[in-house]
Amino acid sequence: MPIYEYQCKGCGNQFEQVVLPKTTPQCPACKSQELERLLSHFAVSSEGTRQTNLTSARKQARKTQLDKAHAEHEAMHHHHH
Repeated sequence: MPIYEYQCKGCGNQFEQVVLPKTTPQCPACKSQELERLLSHFAVSSEGTRQTNLTSARKQARKTQLDKAHAEHEAMHHHHH
């Protein structure tokens, strides 16, 4: 049974999933079936893929930081009203 890596086009979640014959994969986070199958990074390793992975991880970490800061700001603003 093949394991594929996907990125959800709806929420951006990246995940791996075992795909059985005649099944349609879906995002475990939002249940969307609008997915992009990714090239498995463990299968292809080069300086380019390592740099791509690092850049992607940094972007995701930055987005997480911004989301957290926004949520904290909203919580403080809501608390004061």
